[in-house]
Amino acid sequence: MRSDVKSEVAPTRRSVLAAGAAALSLPLIGTARAQTQWPTRVVKVVVPFSAGGTTDILGRLIAQKLSEEYGQQFIVENKTGAGGNIGADSVAKADPDGYTFVIGTPGPHVINQYIYKSQPFDGAKDLAPVIVIARVPNLISVNPDVKAKTLQEFIALAKANPGKLSFATPGNGSTGHVATELLKSMAGIDLVHVPYRGSSPALTDVMGGRVDMSLDNLPAVQPFVEGGKLRALAVTTAKRWPELPDVPTVAEAGVPGYEASSWFTIAAPAKTPADIITRVNKSVNKYMADPDMIARMRKLGADPVGGSPEDMAKLIADENVKWKKAIEFAGLKPE
Repeated sequence: MRSDVKSEVAPTRRSVLAAGAAALSLPLIGTARAQTQWPTRVVKVVVPFSAGGTTDILGRLIAQKLSEEYGQQFIVENKTGAGGNIGADSVAKADPDGYTFVIGTPGPHVINQYIYKSQPFDGAKDLAPVIVIARVPNLISVNPDVKAKTLQEFIALAKANPGKLSFATPGNGSTGHVATELLKSMAGIDLVHVPYRGSSPALTDVMGGRVDMSLDNLPAVQPFVEGGKLRALAVTTAKRWPELPDVPTVAEAGVPGYEASSWFTIAAPAKTPADIITRVNKSVNKYMADPDMIARMRKLGADPVGGSPEDMAKLIADENVKWKKAIEFAGLKPE
């Protein structure tokens, strides 16, 4: 009788163990399927600056392409403030499920840690690199009523009126801010900084004559230069920008050795599934190689980049060294 009992019990135990193993495997199977089927709902793309600026323009361009490819909405959400920190921090703290991304810039990725006394997230640890979208030059421009038609004339005007001329930027820690502080140090001029929550309100006040000068990303500024609402003085790249051949570089215009360009990325919360990052990276690389997309971006004033997540990580590491030196040279202190 005992042998009969044992023979009945043993299979039951094996059944229980098998059922338990199957149950334990279900979440893993579910996760794998979820990643394979991604995206199954709306994906949020956070732009940490206001609508109308370069970050916003590029973010919407990429979001539109991703929406078309995946048949699911990639919605841009502008979350402004603290030089991009508020928007980037919201992504760093979001669930790493592949449904939240951020359009990154040198500010939240690199510069802000040296500008703000308290950084709410670690850009290297809390954000996973996906891809570098583009590089863009910055353009120095002034309100047409400013009595300076060249950068040399503007520098002379600033030296004759120390502390009286102002410059607008998309915010503390933006490349426009740090690049202008670097210009101030190298040119020996004193300008008053007026920070905004993005390029659009900053440029609006320069065009309205409430602020004298802007150093901002070319895609945001170029339409207003072409429309005669702003006067271009110089580009901040080492070489002239092909789309603006008559605009000199800052180095050519009287500040030798000056160079300060910007770049834009896509990043995700750390621990976002690698296969999702790979899929987005592959998709955006495809867009960056498309002739129509290349032409469209260059018309906007952006140079498409692309590459791997590892390429983006290297860029951030290299730029960290560069901007740290620039900030120290300019004498900026955390605020």
